[in-house]
Formats: sequence, structure tokens, C-alpha cells
Amino acid sequence: MSEALLEELEAGSDVLYFHFDVKDHHLKLETFIQTAESARRIASSLNDTIFQKALQYDLIVLPPAEGSFLTRLAFVVSIPAAVFTFINTDVGAAFVDGLTGKPPVQWAKELGEATRSTAEEFYEEFEEDEPDKAAACQVSAALLTAMTRGVLEKENAELKKIGVEGGGLTDALVARADFYAACIKDTDVKRVGFEPDQGFPIPRSSFAERAQMPPKKVEEEEPPEWTVSIESIYVTSPNWDADDQKFRQWKGKDQSRRDCYFVIDDAEFWNLVRRKNLHVEVLDNLKVQWACQIVDGRPKNRRVIRVLEYNGNKLAEPLKADALDAILGRHSAATAPRGEPTLFDDLE
Repeated sequence: MSEALLEELEAGSDVLYFHFDVKDHHLKLETFIQTAESARRIASSLNDTIFQKALQYDLIVLPPAEGSFLTRLAFVVSIPAAVFTFINTDVGAAFVDGLTGKPPVQWAKELGEATRSTAEEFYEEFEEDEPDKAAACQVSAALLTAMTRGVLEKENAELKKIGVEGGGLTDALVARADFYAACIKDTDVKRVGFEPDQGFPIPRSSFAERAQMPPKKVEEEEPPEWTVSIESIYVTSPNWDADDQKFRQWKGKDQSRRDCYFVIDDAEFWNLVRRKNLHVEVLDNLKVQWACQIVDGRPKNRRVIRVLEYNGNKLAEPLKADALDAILGRHSAATAPRGEPTLFDDLE
């Protein structure tokens, strides 16, 4: 960085360059605005995801340099906010190393050298009166600049390998696509670079691939609603080990004499079992309040919430709606006339 440029900047700043190969060294205003806005959005996404919104900075526009059109955007960091705490994780370190070519420990080393302090100190919170705060802001600005540039200049395959595509930086990738879409729209832009003296490594033929939007994230579907009913069950194969139910469920026949499999989640019932206060027969009859989730028209995940009767002996009252809400969350009630199939039938 030249001495003249250093004088233009405030302390704690670093410059991001957009070097456009354009005819007559002129750039359309729309292209300038859209590409600068893309850089702002990329930096914002990095701050949100990598630095957990702790980095405070401004993005300012510097006068273009002479020659081929050279946009200069300066990140001016005012509070570094212990950025190295957030990037010193497996995911954060992978992003920093992949996008900048230097691991977090190297950035911390540079910061330590700049402030005459050890690198370990920069994994702690900075105090407002920290005398080395300006140097910390300087290195933080350089890190943010390098990562923003990395998102813009690296190929799609490289970003995918780093893990950017699935690492919470979707907004950064969308902004990157918009950057190159603006370059495609401006037919005067032949090539692009991100350093003032590196030429133009990205030709126009590469713009289309880089302008591709990231794959849309598959929205997580809400789990199916629980359906609650009260039924009588004729037990054909119990499992008296409560902890073993996830491997071998209870088996029985419901009031329509159809086979059903279920687990018993009723803590009071298991207390009675442990105290041996149940009269167990060879084939037992239960009256239960139970729930299931309907998936593709079939009952799944049957759960006995409350055992109401055991071999004709009353054990408990059904749970009321507020208690079911606390246990199941969203649910609805279902009833079926005796002799008709219920929601818990395994229908072929």
C-alpha cells in the first residue's frame, strides 16, 4: 500500500479493490453502485456468520485511481470486538484459511507483532482504553477485506470445497452472484481483478458461472402434528424394560383388533411397575391415552401418554389439553366408533 494511500485512510482501515477492464477507463454508474453494494452485503454476511455481528465497521468509497477503472472501497473498523475469539473454531478457521490463504493463528501473529503483544492476548475481549486497539482494528480490517475479496475472486468449486455454500454464508453467495450479474449486464466490462497491480485474472467468459445463485436451502418441514385419542389395547407382547422400548416396542391389538406397536411414556405407570403394584396376566388389557403422527397417511411414532386402566383397574385420568400441549406441542384429538379402523391401524 502506498504512503499516499495510507494518508488518505483513517487508522484501522484496509482497502478492497475492484479493477475493471473497461473501454476508455469509464464505468457505468449502475455497475459501480451494484458492485459496491454487493461488497457491502458480502462483508455484512461475513460479520454476521463468522464474527457473530461483533465487528463494527464502516465502508467508505475512495476516489478512483487513474488508468483502468479502479474502485477503492475502504473498511474502517472502529471496534475489533475480539474477532479472533470467533474465528478460532474449526468452522471459522476453515473459512478464514480458505478465503484468505492464511490460518487464524497467522493473523493473530501479525496482530501480536503490530501491537507488541502475544497472539494469545487477542483471543480475549478488548477494553475501550486498550492502547493497541488501533492496531487491532487495522488487522481486523485487513482480515475482513481479505475474506470479502476471497468470496469474490475464488471459483465456485473452491468456495464449495471451503464449505461456504453450506456454512451459513448464503447471503454472501447471493451478493457475489449479483456482483457478476452486474458485470455481465455492463458489456463494456471485459475482465475483473481485485488488486491494483495483478491485472485482470477473471475474464468475461467466467462471469456467467460466478453469477449463478447458490442452491436454495431446503426448508425444514415442521414435524407432523400429534393426534391424540383414548383407546383400549389388548397386549400380546409387552416389554417390561422401559429403557429397551426404543429397540423393542410393545405389541398389541387395538379396539378394532388390528395389530399395533407402541411405547409407553407414562412415568407413573413405570413407577407402579417398579413397585410391583400391577396385577400382571398372561394377556393384558390396557386403556390408554395415546398419540401418533400421521405420515403419508399412516400412523407413526405411537406413544402412550397415560395408562388409564390396566386389566380393568383404574390407574389415572386422561391428561387435559394444557398438559398435552406441554408434552406434545401442536396436537389434535381423534375418535373412532368402536369396530371401525382408527388412526393407529396399520392399513395395507
